[in-house]
Order: sequence, then structure tokens, then C-alpha cells
Amino acid sequence: MIRHSVPSAVIGLLGISLIGIGPAQAGPRRVATYEKVVLGGSRLTAASFASLDPTCKSLGPMTISLIEAPHDGRVQTGQGREFPSFSLFNARAHCNARKQPATFVFYTPAPGYTGQDEFMLELVDPAGNVGRARFRVTVR
Repeated sequence: MIRHSVPSAVIGLLGISLIGIGPAQAGPRRVATYEKVVLGGSRLTAASFASLDPTCKSLGPMTISLIEAPHDGRVQTGQGREFPSFSLFNARAHCNARKQPATFVFYTPAPGYTGQDEFMLELVDPAGNVGRARFRVTVR
């Protein structure tokens, strides 16, 4: 398992509610699955993440773990800034108006590879809530 501590992380493109981070539940949890397409030889920005309070202040570091690695590519993380995409009904929707600190997840297919690949991430927010997201990638 690869663990990556993410300083001033941001759950943006997926958002905490979309990836299932929330209170603990009994029984099996659903894993959010995202379908992506990338051209061979290109790097895909699979997701960006934000952890913000209602004033748009970062809540602190998030831990991202690669719990299932891709078979024919690699996953990397990086820091930057991104416009979050909180729902209009979310108290943090006004944070969408400006770029916030962001942690990005990138997927790069192996040279010459075309076909299907997938990987799964585990995300732990600053409050200790856990979510998982699976990415199914078509490499063309």
C-alpha cells in the first residue's frame, strides 16, 4: 500500500459527498466509480481533492492511499490550485469562485498500452472520515 500525506488537501472535482466520506456505517459500503478516457502517451488528471470549511479555509492534510494499483499504468499525486465544484446546495458553494489549494491524482498509461485499466484510492480527511473511489480508465 502506498500512503501519501497531502498537505492542505482539497476535495474539489469529486467532493467529499460524492466519494462517500461520511459517518461510519454498518455493512458493506459502496465505492464510487468514475469512468475516464485518456489517449495513449498522455497524462490524465483523474481527480482533484479539497477539504475546506464554509469560509473556504483548508481543514488540513488529507491522506491518500493507493489501495489497488493500475495494471498498465501509474498513479501519481501532486499539489496545485483548482476551482472546487461544490453543489449549489453545499455551504461551501461560494468557494467555487476562486482557485483553492488542491491535491491532484494523475494516471499515466504504460508506453504503447491501449485498453482498460483501473485503480482504487482510499481518502482520509482531517476529521478521520474515510472514503474510497475506483477509477476505470479506457486508454485509446
